[in-house]
Amino acid sequence: MKAAITLALPLAMVLPTFGQVLVDSGNYPNLFSPVDDVTVDPPTPLIGLTIGGTATDSLGTYWDATATGGASLSVGLGLVETGAQVALTGNALEFNISNNADTLLGALGIGTSLSFGWTATATFDEAGQELFLSPGTVYQISFDLMGNDTLLSSTAGLLPTFGIELLDGAGNPMDSTEGGTVIDILGLSLLSPVVGNPVGDSRATVTFVTPGSVDAGAASLRFTGGADLSATALGLGTNFATISNIQIEAVPEPSSTLALLGALPLLAFRRRR
Repeated sequence: MKAAITLALPLAMVLPTFGQVLVDSGNYPNLFSPVDDVTVDPPTPLIGLTIGGTATDSLGTYWDATATGGASLSVGLGLVETGAQVALTGNALEFNISNNADTLLGALGIGTSLSFGWTATATFDEAGQELFLSPGTVYQISFDLMGNDTLLSSTAGLLPTFGIELLDGAGNPMDSTEGGTVIDILGLSLLSPVVGNPVGDSRATVTFVTPGSVDAGAASLRFTGGADLSATALGLGTNFATISNIQIEAVPEPSSTLALLGALPLLAFRRRR
């Protein structure tokens, strides 16, 4: 007597979802709001110039930010100040220089420069929409970037740096397909113009791969920037970079997909007795 038994499972229960969008403006509509900023307030000198300062605080709903670098100059009865700033505008993240006058850089003179640094980390922990990284998975992150024609421009001689990291729930950085854990956005060949946006706006796409195991907890995305600004940067404005329209997608690694495809014949079998 022969009895045929067929076991069939829907592909959706077996194969991981390709191109699954995990973070975008749909499930994180308030990623860049409310309007807020973290700004360096340099020490106030009795007379002369003081350089330095750091400001660290939470920013908006999801971000933690650190701004580094600034200066205060007593000029007669007035005080001119400048400081690094990380800000949310409601629809974007900005790395800026904040001045209480036109600029302090002009008063420093040719050959003198100030070092500025910016760090902003978003943790995707919205209830019901948490970003939990899966092992052995490729994560593709894309975002709009404005600043290639201002302070972020390497042609201005400002020695800019601008990087991005993907962190698991314990803050461990994931490896990138570019090598290392920090992707140099300025060195990307994948920067492409944003259709309909002004010249200088680009769409950046970066990719990270998780190892065989990752720590639990909501994942984070960290942007870092830095530049040495001098009087020669006066005509370039006070914005270093503007980041918006972040999207994170998950794509399983090819090896895991092939393994699952190879196992499919075992899901349909015939038993004899």
